[in-house]
Amino acid sequence: MLKKVVADEVVERLVIGGAKTFDKVLYFYLSPDKKCLILSSSATELLNHVLSLGYPLTLSLKGISFFLQSGVIPTPSTIYEEVYVLSIGDYAAITSREGKLEIEFYHEFPYPNSRRIPGKKAELDKILSLLTKSILRKIDPLRKIFLFQSVGKDSNTILLALIEAGIKDNATALTLALPGSKKDESGLASEIAKKVGVRHKKLFLPKSINSRDWDLFLRYFENIPFPCADGASLAYPLYQLTFDLSESNILDGSGVDYYFGHVPRPIEYKRQKLYPKFKFLRPIGEALSSGNLFHKLSRARCEMAGFIGITLSDLKKFFPEAIPVYPYWFSEDEKRKGWDYFDLKADVWATHAELGNVIRKVSNFAEVFNANLVLPFADEDLADYVGSLDEAELFDRKNFKNKLPLRKLLYERLGLDSDKIGKYSYGFPTFEVLETLLKDRVKEVILNCKFWDRKEMERFHTILEERAKNDKLWQRIFERLFLLSAFLNHSKFLN
Repeated sequence: MLKKVVADEVVERLVIGGAKTFDKVLYFYLSPDKKCLILSSSATELLNHVLSLGYPLTLSLKGISFFLQSGVIPTPSTIYEEVYVLSIGDYAAITSREGKLEIEFYHEFPYPNSRRIPGKKAELDKILSLLTKSILRKIDPLRKIFLFQSVGKDSNTILLALIEAGIKDNATALTLALPGSKKDESGLASEIAKKVGVRHKKLFLPKSINSRDWDLFLRYFENIPFPCADGASLAYPLYQLTFDLSESNILDGSGVDYYFGHVPRPIEYKRQKLYPKFKFLRPIGEALSSGNLFHKLSRARCEMAGFIGITLSDLKKFFPEAIPVYPYWFSEDEKRKGWDYFDLKADVWATHAELGNVIRKVSNFAEVFNANLVLPFADEDLADYVGSLDEAELFDRKNFKNKLPLRKLLYERLGLDSDKIGKYSYGFPTFEVLETLLKDRVKEVILNCKFWDRKEMERFHTILEERAKNDKLWQRIFERLFLLSAFLNHSKFLN
């Protein structure tokens, strides 16, 4: 639903935003003359409306710089100069002066561990009940129901909630199948679904891509509202080639860690204490080739949450307008000076990466193919309840164990031992897909992007192809360049 704010009608300071869950995120467009602002909870609805009014949408040089250097565009900024997004804890204070709107942004993390109630116990039945109510409130009963299921805690707790809701017979669990890979979760996920009587289907990647299949990708990049730096975003249009998910309910377990307690990896926790001491080396690191030791060592604590990419020197070779991103991250560190890293990671990751990458990769697909995206954990009642529980009920700092209530639920109801299963990450083989299924088209997409210096990109692409064969960071750069170039080449909102 769209809402318009006009400068002449703003008498007192108006505050918008303050989302505590991802179903309350807001997008808004500020007109070039700053006389009106258009709000919506749907990015696609907002952008389509802006186009219908003939308003401009200008590519943000800052957005490109962050996308490729950090793998995320920090909120409230987006890839468009005139469009802003208010994520978890983001606020915008709007005032009017001399007939023009003035906007001041500020941020407050809604679920710091210091606000938890000491001694408050977790009621497993209540958590499951709130999750079930969230699903029933958001689901469209006239559409098919699909759950993206892994062997992890989030999606299998949603599986339990589907049983509680009495709609398991209408649901199908879906898992990416990677035959022969250690990251293949489909076999175990299938056993779990079968155990509770839910249909399960393994999603296999196509063996080839023909011109008609490529047309579907073009449709995807033409209509997504924002680019996504997560290479796994390519999984969804690939799924669509073999399994129709359009017009359905898609359930996804994202958007939960920040109020359950975002537990970092042990090595990450150690590094965040040490690396920021080397920030004086950052200008040297940025002047060298991507992946150099100085660049890795001199990251801000906020960057340690998961933000790294191409260096400024490499980016400027083919995109001279690039700006450095590290001053922003160092300033964000100052705002969180003295913060416990568990809080810092939960705040920074949720606000920027959880929205811009983790949820964006599935929400982009849902918006293009008219699916109803259901995020069961994006529920304020559930978040407020879990966010108030004693820390010891939710995670173990000493042993770096997260989501203790979900572990207990799954063990009691399904016999799943999360400790034995271990930690799986979504194993979509992005680089392999680009190197095999889309190989010829990837190079064409990147080299033909009008925003890059063609000659310099040809030189850089030769280096990129070689280094990406054996280096994960260079693979990430390769993936981001393709994803952003494809968006810039085909987006109807920019072209």
